[in-house]
Amino acid sequence: MNRVFERVCLGLAPLALLSAPAALAATVPVIPTATGQETRLAQAARLETVLYFETESRAVRVYRNGAGLFMNLYNKATDAVELRGAPTQLVPSTRDQTVYRAGGETQHLARIAVTGATELEIVAASGSAVLQEPGFNAVVGLASGSADFRGNNFAPGTPALVLSAEAARLRSAPRLGSDILSQAPRRAVVEVIDRVGNPEDSFIWYQVVYQGTTGWVRGDLLQPT
Repeated sequence: MNRVFERVCLGLAPLALLSAPAALAATVPVIPTATGQETRLAQAARLETVLYFETESRAVRVYRNGAGLFMNLYNKATDAVELRGAPTQLVPSTRDQTVYRAGGETQHLARIAVTGATELEIVAASGSAVLQEPGFNAVVGLASGSADFRGNNFAPGTPALVLSAEAARLRSAPRLGSDILSQAPRRAVVEVIDRVGNPEDSFIWYQVVYQGTTGWVRGDLLQPT
């Protein structure tokens, strides 16, 4: 999931987010994928992930930049970013789900249900479904002060102090068990560039930069300075 996450995060801000291709890495935070790849859907300063998940063939990231929503879409098979910073709308839904829509004649719909289930649907101009796949490895955006996940909750863009008894592990993805990229010792200060909540492990995760390495650290191991 590493490279996929990185690829899909591409297009936001020039940060070495996880390890997407140079073209994608120029402006994006990274989100890892189950395949061990990183999807780069670039990210710029103070941009925050709203929703990220993978499907069998794609990885999608919806993020907020100021008052606007945008979408990045990465094709795993072709290693191409199909959408980069596409303006996105929150679509009213009669079902218990949240729907984000991006695209022109071809519509891209990213859905997340109250149960946490996710789905990506691509609809052609004719109205026929080109693709409809369930998602996995979902993480969601957080509002400051939210108590839905474990860990300290503070806004990205704030330096943070490592609180762990030993060293905090910088992981390739915002989930327990993902690859360890590096470590930041106790009392080290890291740069925080993104924040998500993982429904699977119930932790807040922060994407941080420490000594040139970008990775994800659990929220209970960090405190804003």
